[in-house]
Amino acid sequence: MEFADYAAKEAADLVGRLTKNAAALADQAAKQAAKQAADEGQKVAEGLRSELQTAAKEKMAVSAALKEAKAQADSLRGELKTAIDRGEAVSRQLAEARRVNEQLEDTKEQLTAARDEQTKARFSAEADLGKTREAVEATRTELARVKKQLEQAIADKAITDEASSVAHSQAEAAEAKLLAVTDLFKQSAARVKVLERAHEEHEKTIKELQSRPAAAESAAASATPSTGLSLETLDDLLAAFHALAGSTTIPYVLATFVEQLAAQFPRVALFRVKKSHLQGEHQIGFDLKTDIGKVMMPLGMDSLLARAVSSGQIERLTADERKNNKTPFSGSPGCALAIPIVAAGETLAIVYADDAGTSKHENPEVDQARERIAEAMQQHVIALLLRMTNELKVRAELQTYARSLIHELQQMYAADEQAGKGGDDLGTRLKGNLDYARSIFESRVALEGGDAAALLDDELAALIESEQATPFGRDLAAAAGRPELVSGKRSAAEAS
Repeated sequence: MEFADYAAKEAADLVGRLTKNAAALADQAAKQAAKQAADEGQKVAEGLRSELQTAAKEKMAVSAALKEAKAQADSLRGELKTAIDRGEAVSRQLAEARRVNEQLEDTKEQLTAARDEQTKARFSAEADLGKTREAVEATRTELARVKKQLEQAIADKAITDEASSVAHSQAEAAEAKLLAVTDLFKQSAARVKVLERAHEEHEKTIKELQSRPAAAESAAASATPSTGLSLETLDDLLAAFHALAGSTTIPYVLATFVEQLAAQFPRVALFRVKKSHLQGEHQIGFDLKTDIGKVMMPLGMDSLLARAVSSGQIERLTADERKNNKTPFSGSPGCALAIPIVAAGETLAIVYADDAGTSKHENPEVDQARERIAEAMQQHVIALLLRMTNELKVRAELQTYARSLIHELQQMYAADEQAGKGGDDLGTRLKGNLDYARSIFESRVALEGGDAAALLDDELAALIESEQATPFGRDLAAAAGRPELVSGKRSAAEAS
């Protein structure tokens, strides 16, 4: 039964009961108080009317309550329908979420499997790397063994030949030293098979000399060997090779090269190749007014050292340059060389050497001998550097890392400009970002080692020069403490 019908029925029943009660009371009052005065009957009638009016009001109130309850019921039905619709939508969303979760679980399993495969591949690669390292160490050990055997064979042959005549002994010694220079040079640039072939060639030469003693004596009697190299010079070259063999890092190799080359040339200087210039690092024999580290030579101008960087070959001072006194440094050298040190396709340094300050008796044979010695040392140095593949690889990786840091600086500067920053705020943020880039680069250099501490500064200088006409270039120069790179004050230092 509906609530409205129930309320109406109850109201009707109430009215009926009230009416019956009123009638009963009226009858009873009429029977019991027939004799009472008419005014009392009137009072009873008025009371009944009042009760009837009250009942009517109650009925109206019940009707109003019934309407309100019906309206609430309709509202509850609408809310119930909305709740049912929402429940269905949530059910559909829950089913979709379960389906997506299942897909994610499948993807997770696939990624886990891929990670496991990658881990296995890495372990396999590490194992292969270990085997490769073992093979390299074995090759090095074999190389050292062959070298000792070769040196022992040369020493034994020298001892045996000492019993011969004086002329024969000198010829044997000269030939042995020449062969030793050749063998040591090959040892730094070739593998074990090359050494074995050199050893076979050496044995063949010994047999030929033993079969031709008269020819050997004639060669010893000559005043000067055809190569123009004295035994003292060969001893110097052998000593240089031994000194270079003890170098273990790139800076040590280059510094040793300069020191050994100074035995042939009065003045020798080492310049490291930067982005747009050469910077002095080490010198012997120069009377400089300034520190060699402050000497910089632009690569854009035509000079002996710049030509060596471009060609990758040993460059010599031309007769015209000597005549017009166009030498890189003061003085009047008769022979001057610019020797490039190139490893893994990169020119690491230029070594300058000249004979300024010596007596000016030009001897083409002596100059040619010096140049050949310098070339032999250069090739030996390059071979040593090529063996330092790990250090060269680390240097290349650090240079790439420095470029990425500089690129990020430029991107963050552009983002700050787009965000509306400017003036001192823009420069302050750039300096903070640069300081952070320096700190993380220095940390990586400290971990990986190598001669790469100045790579970030080189990249900074190159970027500042290329962007010097822009606000970014000027702000970067100020943040890096290099205002001279955008003020036009930079110039090559003159050495005396």
